[in-house]
Amino acid sequence: MFRVQILTATLCASFIFASYANADVTVGSARYPASTSITIDGKPVSLTMTGAAMRQRFFVDVYAIASYMQAGAPVHNAAELASADVPKQLHLVMQRDVSGRDVAESFRAAIRQNHPEPAFRDEVNALVRMLREGSARRGEQILLTHIPGVGLQVSVSGKDPFTIRNANFSKAVWEIYLGYYNVGDAVKRALVSGL
Repeated sequence: MFRVQILTATLCASFIFASYANADVTVGSARYPASTSITIDGKPVSLTMTGAAMRQRFFVDVYAIASYMQAGAPVHNAAELASADVPKQLHLVMQRDVSGRDVAESFRAAIRQNHPEPAFRDEVNALVRMLREGSARRGEQILLTHIPGVGLQVSVSGKDPFTIRNANFSKAVWEIYLGYYNVGDAVKRALVSGL
């Protein structure tokens, strides 16, 4: 029964993306545009959605997530998306209130599944410190943006963006969702359903 529920959720997420590739996608209370833009070094960069999903824990919606990458980037699967050194972004929208400590520790645990200690020790500690500073309330957003050749920019609603200067660390963050060990195969498939 559990596998059927996962398969159904995956098929629904894939169907939603395929049916509305040129329109907004709604996941829970989050509404994601099919494309967006960011600014890197003062220049606009167009991003295209690769997919969207709901992150659940014990059947409770925790956050909606959409994946974007630079329009036209030659990426064809989850592994390529995780390692691509192109502008890309993960856009999380909280579906419930979660303490900063819980958010921080869940990111630490998820990264450590694919990258055990001491890999990225300083980078993980910096991310955990930043996320612990507050709480993530329902509706708040977390933007994880890969800046090629620079690293990971983290932006949490109401706070100044914070950059972790290690481009390889971005791959570790993307592997939370797209790596061998990930938060769930249904989420992984949904996030690359538009490739």
